[in-house]
Order: sequence, then structure tokens, then C-alpha cells
Amino acid sequence: MEIAHVNCPFCQEDLEVEQPKNYAPVFHFCTQCNKRFIVERAVKGFTVLTEQDAPCCSNPECRDLEMADD
Repeated sequence: MEIAHVNCPFCQEDLEVEQPKNYAPVFHFCTQCNKRFIVERAVKGFTVLTEQDAPCCSNPECRDLEMADD
């Protein structure tokens, strides 16, 4: 795991979140406003997205459904 320094996309609170070393997106909750958001590794740094603005490949729940073996 790696510590990422990001801002909540809802209230702009500065946060430290744990991210895997791979490029998989992860949900996190803001400690200030308690809203859920997504952090994803980018080529340089990290991308922070709301669930509403995230494409399916950046939403962990949608990604799991799309990539599931049937």
C-alpha cells in the first residue's frame, strides 16, 4: 500500500488515503463530510472522482461487474 495525498471532491478536505501500488481504483470516505469518492492512480499522481462522474472502468463496483467471469 502507498499513502496518497488527495482532496475530497465534495468538501475539498485534505486527506491521506491508502492506495494499492497497482492502478486499481479504490473507494474512500471523507473524514470531514463522510461522502464516498474514488481515488485512482494516474500516470503522474492520483485522480479523484465522484461516483457520478467516474466512467465504469474507474468505478470499483462497476469494474468488478464488467470484468467478472461468467
